[in-house]
Amino acid sequence: MVNLSLNAEERKVFGKKTEVLRKKGLIPAVVYGSNTEPISLMVSEKNFLDVYKKAGETDLIDLKINKDGQVIEKKVMVQDVDYHYLYDGKVIHVDFYEVALDKPVTVYVPIEIEGESESPALKKGGVLIRSMNELMIEALPQDVPHHIKVDVSHLEDFDQTIYVSDLKLSEKIKVLVDKRTPVVTISAPMTEEELEKELKTERTVETVEVAKEEEKAKEEKETAEAEQAGEKTEENK
Repeated sequence: MVNLSLNAEERKVFGKKTEVLRKKGLIPAVVYGSNTEPISLMVSEKNFLDVYKKAGETDLIDLKINKDGQVIEKKVMVQDVDYHYLYDGKVIHVDFYEVALDKPVTVYVPIEIEGESESPALKKGGVLIRSMNELMIEALPQDVPHHIKVDVSHLEDFDQTIYVSDLKLSEKIKVLVDKRTPVVTISAPMTEEELEKELKTERTVETVEVAKEEEKAKEEKETAEAEQAGEKTEENK
């Protein structure tokens, strides 16, 4: 596990005034935990993004908080990141969760697929179907993996599936989903007949949606014209 640290300062600016912080390259944040009082923070946007890129929401971060001239250190994980609804990738707020190293945490760990170029089934034209992008687990904070690798290189035939029970996980990790849940499946390629049927279905759905939009636009136009006619009638009275 990589040792990551992030500096923060106690925040005393709230509400609309936080926009001033953002213009200075600072992100409003908060740190809380089951046995700690919440502290409002501000962190450098650049520094946070550098750390978050490496830590994600699974790795521990040493959060060093400057509070009233004293530095308080907390072991935290990123709990939640809020993004601007218009500007993709623009972080506007961060939640940090302080963890206790002797108490397990529940997290969603990303799943990474490897070995695709070596799978005989995929070489024969099979299609990789992902049923899961992340796995919910419980473990001590220091035992949470950054990601879980799923090797598909050994899959030789169509309709072969890797289940949660097939994953190679540490004994320190407790899986919180049914172990019979599929993770990935190699599906047989579509025949020309199946492909044409799917395309036909898509065209039908698209046609129906366009017709609905046109009907909606027509109704809105008729309503607007009726309202305008009513207004003119009132004016002439």
